[in-house]
Amino acid sequence: MERVSLAAATRALIGKNAIKRIRRDGLVPAILYGQAREPLPLAIDRKTLLGALTAGGRNALIDLRISRDGNEETSTVMLAEIQRDPIRREILHVDLHEISLTETLEARVPLALVGTPEGVTAGGILEQHLREITVRCLPTQIPDHLTVRVEGLRIGDSLHVRDVSVGEGIVVVTPPGEVIAAVVAPEEEEAAAPEVAEGAAAPEAAGRALPAGAEAQPAPPRPEPKAAKPEAKPGRPERKE
Repeated sequence: MERVSLAAATRALIGKNAIKRIRRDGLVPAILYGQAREPLPLAIDRKTLLGALTAGGRNALIDLRISRDGNEETSTVMLAEIQRDPIRREILHVDLHEISLTETLEARVPLALVGTPEGVTAGGILEQHLREITVRCLPTQIPDHLTVRVEGLRIGDSLHVRDVSVGEGIVVVTPPGEVIAAVVAPEEEEAAAPEVAEGAAAPEAAGRALPAGAEAQPAPPRPEPKAAKPEAKPGRPERKE
């Protein structure tokens, strides 16, 4: 588990206008939560925050240095939530949670599939159903990721959460029966039935051979269309007085 350092400053201004001003200054608004403290609004330098995420990952332990009224206090925290712009993917807001290194907590750990399944070599398709699982352990025991080897999967085989190996002191919270990955057979395209064009049977009937000695009968005459009824003449308009 990586451990990084991050600086933050308290902020007194809240609200939409204040948040916009903070972001224009290159800062990210944040809130620090904890069991023994009131929610504390903070502002963190955007580049510093991105560097901490790159170095430590989603589950990094953060030594947060908080500047408040000219004084500095340090708290061990973890990222609880990250809000991003849906299009530009920029970080808009973060929630930090103060933790104790001696108390267990739950964390989401990414899964990394390793290897090429036998079933894929045979023409199957590997489907990944879970990309992370939830574990409970001490903060210092949270793994960066969990490796899941899939070389032995044949077509029709699957791996479940119960098949994941974790270290001592780590408890998997995700239900053991959930499927992580499976190799399925490729879907075969059904051959489309040839469409019969309307009126295609008529030429076949017309060209059918007649029995010996039979004479071809002329086609019956088509009935003449009936004459259309004359349109009713418009009534004489009433005289206005």
